[in-house]
Amino acid sequence: MLERDIMVENIKEVFIEKQVYLEDLNVRGFADLIITTNDDKVYLYDIKTINDWAYKMKFSAKYKDKGEASIHQELQLATYGIFIERVYGKVDGMFILYYNKNTSTMKQIEVSNDRISDAISFWKETIDNHKDGLPSLEKGVSPVMEWECRYCEYLTKCNEDKKRSNK
Repeated sequence: MLERDIMVENIKEVFIEKQVYLEDLNVRGFADLIITTNDDKVYLYDIKTINDWAYKMKFSAKYKDKGEASIHQELQLATYGIFIERVYGKVDGMFILYYNKNTSTMKQIEVSNDRISDAISFWKETIDNHKDGLPSLEKGVSPVMEWECRYCEYLTKCNEDKKRSNK
């Protein structure tokens, strides 16, 4: 369920897969869903499609991180939040929507706007520490899972690093 005060008749604009470009931070991405309302609120959503097993793991009471987003997911959303703040002057809510592709059920987790300043710090530190190019990536750190490499814009850089380290 989306933010409760978003009723269809109150929606002003909807952006799906909106390109986000932050030139000063050298970051480009695509925000899954941005909704603005007639009462000038701005909501940002990132949609994570997961299978039934991952969904149960994420929301089962047995696990310590029940219902929590990973720091990587929060920083990704907050990076888009930087863009939203610059365009609209504010973000009224940031949410990760977990969609279970096997059952078509969905749950949302709200991400604190405090993460926006964390994302700014992360990108500035990345720029400061890697003025000569992209940082090398470490398996288990970023990306966390092997499959994430397929979606990464740094795949070419990572493959070059692997070739250099094998020489």
